[in-house]
Amino acid sequence: MFSFVARQAIFDENMNTVGYELLFRDSMTNRFPDVTPEYATAQIIVEQFLGAPLGRLKEYSAIFVNFPYELLVQGMAETLPKDRVIVEILETAEPTPRLLKTVKQLYQHGFRIALDDFELGNTWNDFLPYVSIIKFDVRMSTPEEIKEYIESKAELLKGTVFLAEKVETQEEYECYRNLGCTLFQGHFFSKPVIHANNKLIQNQSITLKLMKEVNTDSPDFARIEALLKQDLALSFKLMRYAQNIVFNARGIKNFRSQSLKDIIFYLGANELRRFVLVACLTSVNVGKTDEIYHRCLIRGKFCELAAARSISRHSSDDAFIVGLFSQLDDIFEMPMADLIGQIDVSTNVMMALREKRGPLYPYLHLAQLYENHKWEDVSALGHRLGFNRSVVAELITTATQWADDIPTGVAS
Repeated sequence: MFSFVARQAIFDENMNTVGYELLFRDSMTNRFPDVTPEYATAQIIVEQFLGAPLGRLKEYSAIFVNFPYELLVQGMAETLPKDRVIVEILETAEPTPRLLKTVKQLYQHGFRIALDDFELGNTWNDFLPYVSIIKFDVRMSTPEEIKEYIESKAELLKGTVFLAEKVETQEEYECYRNLGCTLFQGHFFSKPVIHANNKLIQNQSITLKLMKEVNTDSPDFARIEALLKQDLALSFKLMRYAQNIVFNARGIKNFRSQSLKDIIFYLGANELRRFVLVACLTSVNVGKTDEIYHRCLIRGKFCELAAARSISRHSSDDAFIVGLFSQLDDIFEMPMADLIGQIDVSTNVMMALREKRGPLYPYLHLAQLYENHKWEDVSALGHRLGFNRSVVAELITTATQWADDIPTGVAS
């Protein structure tokens, strides 16, 4: 299963690539599909920032993401990394007091705001002090109109960067560069290019149950943890979400959480509701959980049970994450080191997944040995951890039953 996105490059006045605008696609067909703007933006948030590694986008500091009015005022922009993303106010947004309050809050948190396809009059004047980039559509406005706007708003536009979009010829490029534009976008430079990434598939039944739980008056955090542990995709996405929230709210770049439980309590009910909202907007999978996901669930539960039973008494919560995330590199076809660097996990989890060492790795290794029927090695490693092969088989059976009992269809 793949996710699709079109990236259109953004260039500076010397024609160097400085960033990309992300445009939602649902196939290799290079056109916007028949979906709502809210759905398109939610898919980009989940698939490009929570579900998939950033990959080559890490080379660039400017990633433009379109936000419709409703997702902006719901605070969805705050779920993205503020050092990477430029929040682009979609042209359909109305300049209401509620939107202005949201923009001010984003500005105060260190986000960069872009104003796109807007009316060149006075409608957006109150927003201009908080806008970092103004995008002028050269197909909608003439050079004279753009020049008059820039000159008439000189005081409000101090320090604002101007971007000319839909530039299609050398003459247009030179014209708008002479008007003061320092960023450019359009077919003269680069057409949108579609990229397909391997996609983490959510269990729709678990997603809907999670939505129901977080929207109760008093959410049961233990119940929320239990649901998240039944879904590889939701667990990974929540960890990336938490990393963004911690960085945006407190500026902490190297926050290391020890467990899903810690993350759930740290985020609290309101943030969990916001995460589940965007997760549910993109939950369209009703198919059967495939083999690799099932194996990861079994490994996660086995590692948790083995750690709790072991003489070493290492964290069973961390051990669960080691097993659950043990095949992320196979799913994304990327090195594990690149993947683990994009979520917040403890040092022991990182060592086990990235370096195949440390106190938690033996539990994962034991599960792998069992899967490959290496019985002598299972006995030897199990003995070192404090239990014999029959206990290993018992734990595997319990973990498998737990994974088999997880529903994969739509919750009733």
